Amino acid sequence: MISKNKIFNIENKSIFIAGHNGMVGTATFNELKSKSNQLLCVNRKSLDLKNEEKVLKWFKENKPQIVIIAAAKVGGIYANRTYPVDFIENNLRIQNNVIRASHITGVEKLVFLGSSCIYPKHSQQPIKEDYLLSGLLEPSNEAYAIAKIAGIKLCEYYSNQYNCNFISLLPTNLYGPNDNFDPKLSHV
Repeated sequence: MISKNKIFNIENKSIFIAGHNGMVGTATFNELKSKSNQLLCVNRKSLDLKNEEKVLKWFKENKPQIVIIAAAKVGGIYANRTYPVDFIENNLRIQNNVIRASHITGVEKLVFLGSSCIYPKHSQQPIKEDYLLSGLLEPSNEAYAIAKIAGIKLCEYYSNQYNCNFISLLPTNLYGPNDNFDPKLSHV
């Protein structure tokens, strides 16, 4: 799944962090701000990542060299169970638009952030990459997991078909500053 990953220098590279205001995006931004003076960040009011035409236009105008996709509709069990259509549709649109625009505009490296929920509910421990798609998903967040699996596979297919340097990383069990702590919609 994670293939052709090369050591990659980010100095003097323009880096777009999709979702820079979220929990993971903020942490990524804070980590990279001392390493790059060319961070490209845009809020969702200025650029709706679910709008394919606007995303492609933004990419053509801003020409990022590196893209990190931390943008996603996220939530806890209640939110995932209550709004599965929102989770699958919004996440598919966001990631598909950003990945496609990255390919069209010749982005040098793309990092797509997945989730540990992509693995089967009863996955053998410790989890190995090979366990992806080897069993049923946890029903409470299946829509989110399916969207994330689609993003991981899309990166893999772009890498294989077009030799793009698009990879996926799977952070696990995230919580912390800038997380959503709403009693009904949060992770915890």
